[in-house]
Amino acid sequence: MLYTLEEHTAKKLVSAAQLNETASIAAKISEENVKVLQESASNKKKRKLIVKMEAIHTGRTKNFTYYTEEGLKGGLKSWTTPYNKPVLTHHNSYNGEAIGRILSAEYSDSTLSGKGGLVFTVEITDPTAIEKVLDGRYHTVSIGASTDKVTCNICGTDRSQEWCEHYPGKQYDEQQCHFIVGNTYGREVSYVNTPADENAGNRSVEVIDESQSSSTNEHQNLKIYQMAEGLYQDADNPEVNLYEHLSDDVKEMLNSMAEAKEEKKDDLEDKDKELKDKEKDKVEEKDKEPEKDKEPENLEDPKEPKVTEKDKVPNGTEEKVTENPTAQVEEELDSVKLNEKVIKLQASLSDLLLKNQRLENKLSTVESENQDLLLEKSKLLEDKHLHLAEKVVDLKINLRKTDVIGKEYDEAVSEHTKRSVDSLNDSLVDLLAESKSRKTMEPGVVKNPGLSEADKDAKQKEKFSLDEGVEGFLKLLRNKK
Repeated sequence: MLYTLEEHTAKKLVSAAQLNETASIAAKISEENVKVLQESASNKKKRKLIVKMEAIHTGRTKNFTYYTEEGLKGGLKSWTTPYNKPVLTHHNSYNGEAIGRILSAEYSDSTLSGKGGLVFTVEITDPTAIEKVLDGRYHTVSIGASTDKVTCNICGTDRSQEWCEHYPGKQYDEQQCHFIVGNTYGREVSYVNTPADENAGNRSVEVIDESQSSSTNEHQNLKIYQMAEGLYQDADNPEVNLYEHLSDDVKEMLNSMAEAKEEKKDDLEDKDKELKDKEKDKVEEKDKEPEKDKEPENLEDPKEPKVTEKDKVPNGTEEKVTENPTAQVEEELDSVKLNEKVIKLQASLSDLLLKNQRLENKLSTVESENQDLLLEKSKLLEDKHLHLAEKVVDLKINLRKTDVIGKEYDEAVSEHTKRSVDSLNDSLVDLLAESKSRKTMEPGVVKNPGLSEADKDAKQKEKFSLDEGVEGFLKLLRNKK
């Protein structure tokens, strides 16, 4: 997040829609893998790369932006929903072309840095970008995202809604200021040159060659899991035991599959031992053959048919010959039963995985709708804040307040929007009370300032009847004569 000193001096709010964090490589590919990748890169067939990268981690970056586990998990689905976000270069989201797409995003507690963070699996399809990834020029990355909240760690103010005096990176009472990011909603990830998160970057690169002769290209991403009783691990991430996060039904199924494999292994060991015993008996019989060859020829009875070495049967082997076919059949039956049991368990596991995938898709849709509602709520709060500021300014203009006299209306409203909602509400209450206390004069009415209250009362009491009026009028006429 780039929040400049000029923006701070101008009291500009932090833009919650512009979060750009750079990240450097955490581990380089081994020389053997580099050689293989470069040999694959020399192939002129159409190819793409599957890159696994650690994009951002929890904690504070060099930009004094602080990411939390809750915030990274809160916007996790946004990296692939409602569409797979692009892979760019240098955050050029306006006129730059995408060099790939994010295939999957996950939060992992087990990373090379030892801190939790976002791990992306991305597909790079741009030929130029493929060459730069393979030769090492594209190693460091930066996420582009938006958020619903940016909190100052000194005073707790949401800097996307209100302004405060604290600037990230500066010391206040022996405490360094940084901004804590809320839910992180993904927009893109870019290859850049300047790192901010020193513990992130390309983790592995896989080259996928696609045949030019085929009209359709298929690719399977094979993952290897290690399975035993109480153990279920991804071979790429052996530090995490996935068994602890499975449901009881899946655990029971995996245990059954492990027991079936152990039984099959024991049967194979018994069979191997039996074969070794047979080989040992054959060796002992061969050792006895020279002694029989030294017997005198005259001891043989010419009338008896000569028995060849092939016809000779060692003592006790007749019993074995009669028993071996039955044992072999039983072993084959047991093997068939075990295979059928494994097939059934695998089919049940596949059904559960499909059900889980459907639930995850439904959850992704709900979270996307929730994100839209949050954005709509944020817009409504912003409109409410603006309307409240306009109402306060209107009252101040009517009351001829000095802080709005001589200013443009939009300028006065803009200054008032920098105040908090509570502050504006307090001002509104005070202004309404002041407006009611002022009495307005009726238009067109002029009072006689020289008329006393006694004269008013006497004038009101002077009332004449009709006869008295006529008599008075006649007196006036007589006096004139």
